[in-house]
Amino acid sequence: MTQARSIPLSEDELEQLEELLVSDEVPADCMNLEMLDGYLAAIVASPLPIPVEDWLPAVWTADEGEVGFGSGSTLQKAIELVLRYYNDQLAAIADEEGDEEGEAEGWQPFCYAQGGDDDPAIGEEWTNGFEQGFEMWPAEWPDKVSDTAIAEELLELILGPEEEVAVPADAEAQLAELEQKGFAVQHLFQNWRALGLPVPEPVAVNAATAAAKSGPGRNEPCPCGSGKKYKACHGKLA
Repeated sequence: MTQARSIPLSEDELEQLEELLVSDEVPADCMNLEMLDGYLAAIVASPLPIPVEDWLPAVWTADEGEVGFGSGSTLQKAIELVLRYYNDQLAAIADEEGDEEGEAEGWQPFCYAQGGDDDPAIGEEWTNGFEQGFEMWPAEWPDKVSDTAIAEELLELILGPEEEVAVPADAEAQLAELEQKGFAVQHLFQNWRALGLPVPEPVAVNAATAAAKSGPGRNEPCPCGSGKKYKACHGKLA
């Protein structure tokens, strides 16, 4: 099967995505970039493929009945940037080659700096995003793999133990903890490959964005991933 290709996001496009996710053009509870980064890391690290139409709606809002954008062009751009960011995540997490000098530095999660005492701890929103992505994993996944022991250890490292533990107060310690979570995500991804599970496919960006641009048939699914018919969702904006 020929894999879908998409151009990696440039720095300007990444900044555009970051701004779009917190703008008035998207639902108020849309994920910010840090949460999206953690969410997509969990989608990429799933042992079984998760269809894009299943995971995409939760990026915009937790309300399954309402996915609202400011305009049809905003929908098109939002879908394009998020899907390309997913493909970037997949390529980075799957990369075992390291940097140009051959040193395997590993993929690292994106996080915001802590600006004040009332801000979330460094990596907190990333972990919340990963947890939401983990909840998207097929319920039957433990029955579909031959050995879950390594995965369970790595997931505990990423999500934390069931009993609540104190968050390190020092910003450097918080960054170090998040870095370890990044390594754990890559190890989790490679663990599935060692168990013979297939590598996830990149998503087809062009098809989704073309549908958002031209508008699918009125009775076809909306390309935003809401599951509604286009006429009952973003067709209202067309």
